Formats: sequence, structure tokens, C-alpha cells
Amino acid sequence: MKFRFPIIIIDEDYRSENTSGLGIRALAQAIEAEGFEVVGVTSYGDLSQFAQQQSRASAFILSIDDEEFTVGEGLDPIVLSLRNFIGEVRRKNTEVPIYVHGETKTSRHLPNDILRELHGFIHMFEDTPEFVARHIIREAKSYLESVQPPFFKALLDYAEDGSYSWHCPGHSGGVAFLKSPVGQMYHQFYGENMLRADVCNAVEELGQLLDHNGAIGESERNAARIFNADHCFFVTNGTSTSNKMVWHHTVAPGDVVVVDRNCHKSILHSIIMTGAIPVFMKPTRNHFGIIGPIPQSEFEPAAIQAKIKANPLLKGVDAKNVKPRVLTLTQSTYDGVLYNTETIKGMLDGYVENLHFDEAWLPHAAFHPFYGTYHAMGKKRTRPKHSVTYATQSIHKLLAGISQASHVLVQDSQTTKLDRHLFNEAYLMHTSTSPQYSIIASCDVAAAMMEPPGGTALV
Repeated sequence: MKFRFPIIIIDEDYRSENTSGLGIRALAQAIEAEGFEVVGVTSYGDLSQFAQQQSRASAFILSIDDEEFTVGEGLDPIVLSLRNFIGEVRRKNTEVPIYVHGETKTSRHLPNDILRELHGFIHMFEDTPEFVARHIIREAKSYLESVQPPFFKALLDYAEDGSYSWHCPGHSGGVAFLKSPVGQMYHQFYGENMLRADVCNAVEELGQLLDHNGAIGESERNAARIFNADHCFFVTNGTSTSNKMVWHHTVAPGDVVVVDRNCHKSILHSIIMTGAIPVFMKPTRNHFGIIGPIPQSEFEPAAIQAKIKANPLLKGVDAKNVKPRVLTLTQSTYDGVLYNTETIKGMLDGYVENLHFDEAWLPHAAFHPFYGTYHAMGKKRTRPKHSVTYATQSIHKLLAGISQASHVLVQDSQTTKLDRHLFNEAYLMHTSTSPQYSIIASCDVAAAMMEPPGGTALV
């Protein structure tokens, strides 16, 4: 489909009849003749608000005349405006093309820190507007292609190919809805793109969610990289299901598990389904009834052993010989309580085999320094020596994801790697053979949006 990403031209002479105005308008007309939209403005206006246009622009052309420069290199007002604008754009977007348009000698006035951020310098009247337009459009198209993550790009290509849908779902790309009045309303409300993209899992070019191959597998690997994990598995029915996947992979009947008493219902369901024997870590609570953090002393292996010894379901079991299979911690709680995960890993590494952080409300933490080590996985952080780390995150809660978009992140330990085949057996147990591809695309796009520096700016 044709997206609306105009090329934005900023030139105070854009509407003037002088040489500069005539030249930049000739370039704008040549770009429009190639089918690209142009938006021309005469000033930066509110710098920060204008720089936000980077999410809707395919390229910027900043036009400068030699007459605009004054004496005093580095302090020149036009140089300062240019530097501030480029800095605002690059703070969120390092890839969108930025060109400066001016006379041949104009570039001599620009310091290196500005020149480094440009895709090019367009010399006024040195080439034909038509040739320059084609060059800029080529770079704009290349940029727009580059921002599309793997699965979303494959889905766009499939929908644009006009392929007929001869398999399920039964609405056949939306055609079935056109056969009744209420169906027409549904079709008009949601639009053709959503319905054409709602396809069967047998479309080979889109990959297979259940096998994590093709474009879907590529997107999961891309998301793992962005979220600082070794493995990522997209989940199309929420983090309740992500939690059950982790538990069915790690826990067998009779296993001892350590659980935050302030846990989500899906963890309680997991205990029931797996036949695990839980010992609970008890959080604090104030006189208003607000649940606080679990005291650090509760994480001591000796304290956990005492709970195992006191558990009537483990009567006669030597607590010292019990190795808990998994620890599940709510990170963060509804009240925003966070734990220093490095401290917990240091205390329990090797004693508890798997460390599971239920980060349904914390998928954004890895992208801002404010959160430090108060989330499961981060760059340049030492992985545990023995314990494998899991994080289950709701993409739909705090990132740009549609309802039920979730994922499981896994970080191998120094000595133990995830058995992907075994994990996938648990994954298959909880995943539909008819997943909603819009949710998969949502996981893919949300991850791409968090790629630094854009993700940091969003948080």
C-alpha cells in the first residue's frame, strides 16, 4: 500500500519569487511529479514539535542561502538553528535522510558535527531538479523500507500482491462480509487491509509461528536482540499464556517452586496445572492495605529452606536436598514495586534452576537508564552462571501493541542453554493453530519501535 510519508522542505524563501525560492520550488515540483508528496514550510517554528515530524517524514531538505550567514563561525544563528533541529531529529531517529540545499560554498560554513549527520548536500542549480528529485526519492524509499521489521514487511508484501485466499479464515480476505448489510458495515469499519492480512498459518512466505521459522522467526530473533535476550517467542494470547508456557516447560508434578504471594492468577493456574508444590514469599503490606515489596531476607536460600521444611505437603522431605525448580516474581506490581534483579540473581543463582520475572507491566524498562538493574535483562550485564532467566512481558500493556500481544524472553546462563525444542512443546500446548497475524505484526512493530534511540525517547 502507499503510505503517507511526505518529504519536508524547510526554506524561509519557499514562497518567495527570488532565486532561492524558485530553485527550491522547482525541486519540490520535480519530487511531486515522481509521485511523492512534498510539504513546504518557511521556518522551524517550535523546534521540538517540528522535530517530532520525523515519525511522519521520509526525508528532510533544509535550504540555506549564503546571505543568511553572519560573522562568527559556530555562533551563527542559522548554524545554531540547523544544529538544534538536526539534534532533535537524531535524538529519536538516526536514519531518516536529512539534506542541506544551498549554494556550492554554503557547505564551507557548516561545522563537521552537522555535516556528519547529513545524507548529502544539494548544490543549488548544479544538477537538474529532476535528477536531484530521483536521488532524494531513492533514499526516501530506501529509508521507508529499512524501518519495516521482518514480519510486518512480509505481511505488507503479501497483502499488496493481491493473492486470493482459498483457505481459512472463512471470510476469504473480507469478501464474505460484502454479502450482507451488517457485513458491509464491519468491512467498512475495520478496512480492507486488516481483513486481507487476516490469513491462514499455511501462507509459506509469512513463516510459521508454531515452528518459529521464516519471517516470523526472523522477527523473533530481531526482538530478542532489541530486548537483550537470547531467545524471544511471540505470544498471541497474552502474558497469562506466556506464564503458563514458562511453567509447563520448567516444572513437572511434585517439583518445589518458589512463588511471590502477590502473583497473577495465571501463576496460580500454572501451579494447579503442573502439580507443583509451592512455597510462597510473603510481601509486606501497610495499614492502607497497599502491598509492598518482599523483604530481601525472604530470598535467602536458608529462608526458602525453612519454608520448605514447614510445608505440610513436603513432610518428611529433607529441605537441604531440595532444589527449587523455578522462582516466579511479580516485577513490577500494580503499585509499581520493583526489585533489583541483579541482587536476586546473585542470591539464588544455582540454588533455583530457573528465575522467572513476570514483567507484564515492565516491557519498557530495558530502554531507559532510569530503571537501571530493576528489570530482568539488560545490556552489558553478567548473566547468571547456572540459572536460566525468563521474562514474560505484555507488549499490549505499555508498548504500542494491540490486545493480547505478549512475548517470552529467555536468557541462557553461562552453563545452561535453553532447549528450544523442549520449550516449543510447551509453546505448542498453549498456542492456537490459527493465530491472529495482526497480533504477530504488533509484536514485531512494537519491538522495532523500541530500537534505540527511538525507544528511549518513547519511554
